[in-house]
Amino acid sequence: MKIPVDDIKASPTEVHFAEEVEELNRLLIEDGEAGYRLPRPLQISTVHMRSGDELLFSGTIDGELLGQCARCLEEYPLPLAREFSVILKPQRTLGRELELNHEELEASFYSGEMIDLSALVREQTLLALPSQPLCRDDCRGLCAQCGANLNLESCTCRPAWRDPRLAVLSTLRLSSSRADK
Repeated sequence: MKIPVDDIKASPTEVHFAEEVEELNRLLIEDGEAGYRLPRPLQISTVHMRSGDELLFSGTIDGELLGQCARCLEEYPLPLAREFSVILKPQRTLGRELELNHEELEASFYSGEMIDLSALVREQTLLALPSQPLCRDDCRGLCAQCGANLNLESCTCRPAWRDPRLAVLSTLRLSSSRADK
């Protein structure tokens, strides 16, 4: 959704729309975040207003993600609810290179006659993703040998791998009785 900059007034204006997810799903795959996908459009509620040259946007993003657990590889639903607040400042073109101060590094800018809310929604949705998708905090994952989902079944596999650097320790025998000195 795009809003003309001239239509943004000093009084708050509320906008509700559904954001299609094809572009977001494409970005998730390209950026290596393939552990997530959005099955249906996101519901966006936003309020925008102007304060001088600055444009203020705040609102919520609601939807559902489908995540693939990083431990057990099962797909699970994950609610997406994100509140956001962004201030956009007009982009200034500078004729020379400058070192940006802390405030300028944290600012978001706009240029042109239209504000693309879809770009803002994509950014905020990507920021809302958990760093690692887990179906639950205590997910036990898959058995490294047989591949069984340890959340659903137990396996009888024994850890077969031993660190070869520690193999010499398996030849040591400790006596069962120790003489205390």
